[in-house]
Amino acid sequence: MKLLLFDIDGTLIRSQGAGRETLAYALEQLFGTAGPIAEYNMSGKTDPRIILDLLTAVGLQAEEVTPKLSQIYELMAARGHEIFPHRDMHACPGIPELLAVLTQRSDIVLGLLTGNSQKTAPVKLAAAAVDPGLFKVGAYGSDAMDRNQLPTIGIERANQLTGYEFTGYNTVIIGDTPADILCARAGRATAVAVASGWHSITTLAKYQPDHLFENLSDTQSVVQALLAT
Repeated sequence: MKLLLFDIDGTLIRSQGAGRETLAYALEQLFGTAGPIAEYNMSGKTDPRIILDLLTAVGLQAEEVTPKLSQIYELMAARGHEIFPHRDMHACPGIPELLAVLTQRSDIVLGLLTGNSQKTAPVKLAAAAVDPGLFKVGAYGSDAMDRNQLPTIGIERANQLTGYEFTGYNTVIIGDTPADILCARAGRATAVAVASGWHSITTLAKYQPDHLFENLSDTQSVVQALLAT
């Protein structure tokens, strides 16, 4: 059995900046400012890390922000329901075909490992015509600020759901950023990197993932990599 944990933005889907728009809305509603969001690099970061970086940059204290994180996630998801259908969000190359094959297999569990909150993740996927119900477990930005803690959370949830003993040895983390590769290393999992997001294949190669793809459109090769021992 294999546990496959997919990142969302840049790996499964392209959200066309809509996620940034929902975050700006939520922060402005609650704090009157979204901080330096226009130039902030969100790649590979969790939602709570992004939120704290943006708001502490304009003088707010973490103690003021942290108690309102759940409200921020709720506002982001609600705003996403409103705007995502109008933002041309779509699956990354090869994703529909890959998921169609993976969901037919009985020797894998599909899951998510994402910096998005648990509230926002399914809204994004659905808007890009990727069925959130395909992913049986998840580890989310709303679970931990440090992305490197998410593999353990995802593995524990998969174990609870299935009764099977997943470890890093039989877990694969698929993502489009250096942070995804480092996260896989932290969880002792296999790292599959894909250059379908904002990082070039040359940049990703420097972090020495176990497998590296320009995109996930070669279904047979990708499945072989995901299931390799």
